[in-house]
Amino acid sequence: MKRVVRTVDVFSRRRFLEAAVLTAATGGTAQAFATPPMKLSFMTFVCPNWPIDKIVAFAKQAGYDGVEIRVDVGHRHDISSASSAESREAVRRAFQEAGIEVAAIATSVHFASPKAEDHKKHLEAAKANLDLARDLGAPVVRIFAGGGIPKLTPAAAEQIAAAFDEVGEYAKPTGVCPVLECGHDIIKGADEAAEVIRRVRTKNFGALWNSSKMDDATFDALKGRIRHFHVHDEVLDPQNTDLVDTARRMKTIGYRGYVSLEIIWGKNVPEAILVETAARLKQQIARGYSAL
Repeated sequence: MKRVVRTVDVFSRRRFLEAAVLTAATGGTAQAFATPPMKLSFMTFVCPNWPIDKIVAFAKQAGYDGVEIRVDVGHRHDISSASSAESREAVRRAFQEAGIEVAAIATSVHFASPKAEDHKKHLEAAKANLDLARDLGAPVVRIFAGGGIPKLTPAAAEQIAAAFDEVGEYAKPTGVCPVLECGHDIIKGADEAAEVIRRVRTKNFGALWNSSKMDDATFDALKGRIRHFHVHDEVLDPQNTDLVDTARRMKTIGYRGYVSLEIIWGKNVPEAILVETAARLKQQIARGYSAL
């Protein structure tokens, strides 16, 4: 893999931009929140046709703290659980040298399939991707409930929880945390999330909330397990300020994870949009963390 190079110099004023938005957000006291603990990343769905060197360089220059790598969907970065040890080391080194983190590994793995053989394959895939996360330095791996069933049942909740117990204990020595995507498919909201979470026994398990908005019921259900966020097209609207309230909630529990931009257009999102969105969302995070 080629060494990371500067590919979007027009966006190289990262430090100035961060200082400006933080100063605006905190009334001229940017130093108080020079590095808010809630970090910002984008998932590679926003740039499916970029090679890994451009992904890393752009993240640094555009003001993102990390990149969430979506595997097994044909993105040009070509990173997956099948990647060689040499490739993993090269990718990890590229991120480290740029000062950018691998925020997460996003998989298609699901744990609610009623078919025993299918469920076994997904358990194996989860472990393989947890190993990939370990090698790349990613703290979390996204996993679905899914399974092709129409709704969550008590039996499915038991199966999902047992699977997370198994893979959570598997990855516990590495520090990588498997996380359940909530606010999606059969885990539609707080009630379904709580139905699974209360059954999980391993401490190495987390929840991912799949929206920029979080109500009281969702916060109560997830606050002990929340490890990651996805936000979507709604945050591209300059009038949307959902993250201010969400960041305020996360401040109360000492959250130090990522909010990750997941925009799925089937093509690269224009770079200017990603730059503007990063600046605006960092401002909203700073406002949330500066609130009393």
